[in-house]
Amino acid sequence: MTSLTDAAPRSLVDRRFAVCLLILVAVTVVRLIGLAYSNVDLFFDESQYWAWSRELAFGYFSKPPLLAWVIAGAEAVCGSGEACIRAPAPILYLGTCLVSYAIARTMYDETTAFWAAILLGLSGSVAFSSRIISTDVPLLFFWAVALLSYVKLLQGGDWRWGLLLGVSFGLGMLAKYAMIYFVLGVIGAALIDRDARALLRSPLLWLAAAIGVAFILPNVIWNAQNGFVTLTHTGHNIGGGGVRFNPLLGLEFLASQFAVFGPVTFAVFLIVLVRMAKPEVGRADRLMLCFAIPTLVLVTATAFVTRANANWAAPAFISANVLVAAVLVRHAAWRWIALSIVIGIIAQVALLAGDANARRLSVSWLAKPDVYARTMGWRSLGEEVGKVAHQTGARTIVGEQRDTVASLIYYQRDSGRTVLSWPSSTIPNHHFDLTRRMTGTAPEPVLFVSYGGTTERLARYYRNVEPLGQVVARVGPTTSRSYFVFKLSGAASEIGLLSGC
Repeated sequence: MTSLTDAAPRSLVDRRFAVCLLILVAVTVVRLIGLAYSNVDLFFDESQYWAWSRELAFGYFSKPPLLAWVIAGAEAVCGSGEACIRAPAPILYLGTCLVSYAIARTMYDETTAFWAAILLGLSGSVAFSSRIISTDVPLLFFWAVALLSYVKLLQGGDWRWGLLLGVSFGLGMLAKYAMIYFVLGVIGAALIDRDARALLRSPLLWLAAAIGVAFILPNVIWNAQNGFVTLTHTGHNIGGGGVRFNPLLGLEFLASQFAVFGPVTFAVFLIVLVRMAKPEVGRADRLMLCFAIPTLVLVTATAFVTRANANWAAPAFISANVLVAAVLVRHAAWRWIALSIVIGIIAQVALLAGDANARRLSVSWLAKPDVYARTMGWRSLGEEVGKVAHQTGARTIVGEQRDTVASLIYYQRDSGRTVLSWPSSTIPNHHFDLTRRMTGTAPEPVLFVSYGGTTERLARYYRNVEPLGQVVARVGPTTSRSYFVFKLSGAASEIGLLSGC
């Protein structure tokens, strides 16, 4: 595998990288400024991750621990505001783009490296994902670093690349268990490539494997101590709705990949996939396919028989993007490159404008006019519940649903009141069932917040149940969410499950 970089003038190589870096840093700065001006509330998943960051551990109910550690680091630097909590996303994506540059430069040439980084950095999916803090953000970064390390080892890299591969794989697993798909890429590469097969016998690869296992081990121990709740929850997410062949869901998932990869990138990727046996698809192309196909095939197969979220195949995007950049440069398809970038820029501008106007954005001709309704109203919920808690002298706030609990923990973070979760099942159903489970010893009076308005189901656990009406959380100009609130005192010795509303 020969990089063409060596044949290019050094000054030209340096200029291309400098221009690429300047563009990506400028985009990152714009995104950070966009976060500062964004009016989008923390979604309850983001609030949950923030709550985890206050209780650092080697594992959590539904995810490995790395994202909580990242958020804790960000908060130590710039505070607990929404913009600060989300700030690691655009910064990590900058790193992912630069690592993608290095992958493409190693596998192809400097021109491909330039466009691979730019296509990734200006893609619509990265524009969307850089506005939120999620496990995909560190996962994609460490996937890219692991892929770079692997291809360097293929080219005869020394023990330092083996060390970096192990560290990046281990941290990727601590970000999201989807990092395990990387192993399938290594196996796939060994099936088609002589050097990849030889690498399987190299002590450097096994050094990387040992380091990766060492990084993951504390999380395995945490899971063992907590009944393997994360693995159980992950399995339930995949097959919780039952397994039944449904071609429409599978096709819907495939269609969603045009948004995740970008319409041009995914279309070109599919074309290469169909033509992968042709001589024009070279060794470097096939190696990149090895780190995209297994993830995409497995998640697509899952989508045909159960539920699969559009982002579940996101790791395939890293090598697919490098491959597509190489193909487009090879065929001098500059118009398609330009089209992909224009689509990404339009998406970025629309998201920046929309986020800054999220509270008042409404499109009358849509079935659901308030575009941001799903991600708004959580701050309003915290503020309205806080007012009632102050008026009633409540010392504890209790939510019944995970979204309510997570949002109240974050948006009541400075109130001094304890926020707890009413037990949702005999077996913990989410992280707050493990760490903030309501008991009869909670300081009274208690303010209970729920979507349900019946008092009878509370009376078996509290002698005094006072309905306080509803609080209304505005989620947009035309819609809102309503919650029933109750003042509780005189707790029974044990708090159990509530009957249905």
